[in-house]
Amino acid sequence: MKARDLIAETGSALKANKGKSALTILGIVIGITAVITMTSLVGGIRDALVSEMGMNAARAISIYPYNGAGVSDDQLAAMREQLPDYEYLSPANYGSAQEIATTTTTEKLSASITGVDEHYFDVSGLKIAQGRAFTQGESAEGSMSVILDSQAVQKLFGSSNANPVGKIVTLDGTEATVVGVVENSALMGGGGGGNGSLNIYMPVSAVSLRFASSGTGYQQIFGLAKQGIDVAKLTEQSKTTAARILRIPADQIDQELSVSSAQSVIDQMSSFMGAFQLLAGAVAGISLLVGGIGIMNMMLTNVTERIREIGLRRALGATRHDVTAQFLAEAIAITVMGGLIGTVLGYGLSMSLSGLVGGMVGGMVGGMAIAPSVSAQSVMLAVGICIAVGILFGYYPARRAARLDPVDALRHQ
Repeated sequence: MKARDLIAETGSALKANKGKSALTILGIVIGITAVITMTSLVGGIRDALVSEMGMNAARAISIYPYNGAGVSDDQLAAMREQLPDYEYLSPANYGSAQEIATTTTTEKLSASITGVDEHYFDVSGLKIAQGRAFTQGESAEGSMSVILDSQAVQKLFGSSNANPVGKIVTLDGTEATVVGVVENSALMGGGGGGNGSLNIYMPVSAVSLRFASSGTGYQQIFGLAKQGIDVAKLTEQSKTTAARILRIPADQIDQELSVSSAQSVIDQMSSFMGAFQLLAGAVAGISLLVGGIGIMNMMLTNVTERIREIGLRRALGATRHDVTAQFLAEAIAITVMGGLIGTVLGYGLSMSLSGLVGGMVGGMVGGMAIAPSVSAQSVMLAVGICIAVGILFGYYPARRAARLDPVDALRHQ
């Protein structure tokens, strides 16, 4: 039998049983929808994390002592000397301003201030959308320069698209010049901007002198591992070294010091999403099993209803192979149709859920926008699964049809 004739006959058979075919493919649709939804969401989260973190942030490590004194300049110098596998070790301090304003501000606003040096933006994954990062001179001298996030630009200048670079803002009455705007929020650490306050960045020495909330040392250290360095091993080494330099007793390290990497955040997210993938896989497997049983039931019914047709085909010269191919083609066509519909529905559902998942992920790693990602491989996998289900559950009815005796089939009423 020619492929064109096989396709034509398959289409005619499915049209003759529209209602039955539609109900049969429902289980396939549900299973593939679950697979595509979870695959596209996980892919979207992965892409969003890579975009949010930037090229370097997978190598970022945070060192955060819980003691109030923080890390002194001498201790930071010792860390840099004893941990040569870092490209940078960038200090950070945190503070706040009770009132931040511009000449046009009418609303009373407060600000959470993150003090950083010139390397912080490379380490943390923050992207400069307008203007520039701090210079080495500004970091060393404690220049009254600020970098705003988009929310601060919106509140202070009336629009998130405004260009505030070069303009003056006042922090508790002290003037500062805006030198840049960041595109997104840092994945690791950062000022947070909680309780409705704005999030801004200043040179770390300026924050230490004027706005630091406690202590005289640096409250957090961000490190960027050199290319090719094992981040997990360096994280453990950093914990041991930092504890020794900060004179933290061995039995108090976990209580007084936190050392974590951005890679660990990715691993946590992978584990978090792995649970959803497992659940989706279970739902998809059950749905495909039910759908496959439904297909087998439908095809067995079709064989019974079309016994005379099968006998007539055999009498006119059709071989057992031809009959098997015909019924297998019908089973595969049903599953592929279900797979295509499930793919479209899965992508649409993932689009609907992306905002919700983005909010959940944003609560863990900072706000981010998630765009579902459907790869060609996932679509091919879905189609392959459908064809496999069609063959697996359609083969027995097809062989049963092929083995019918032509004479008995023609006599069937």
